Amino acid sequence: MPMDLRKLELFVAVVDSGGFTAAAEAVHVAQPSVSQAIRELEREVQELRRANEILRKASAYFAVAELDRRPK
Repeated sequence: MPMDLRKLELFVAVVDSGGFTAAAEAVHVAQPSVSQAIRELEREVQELRRANEILRKASAYFAVAELDRRPK
């Protein structure tokens, strides 16, 4: 499931409230729903980190390949 504004709002509610139960009460949802949203958000952030690492490595590879193609 893609990252969405609701997951980020729940994350902020957890931070502001100091915990999952208090956040759930503050936003009027069940605590397991908050936990699930945060778990999904964590997974999505990990996916973004992996994608960023792949792009960083690919960029470095292409930079080196470009240097190798230059006349010497």
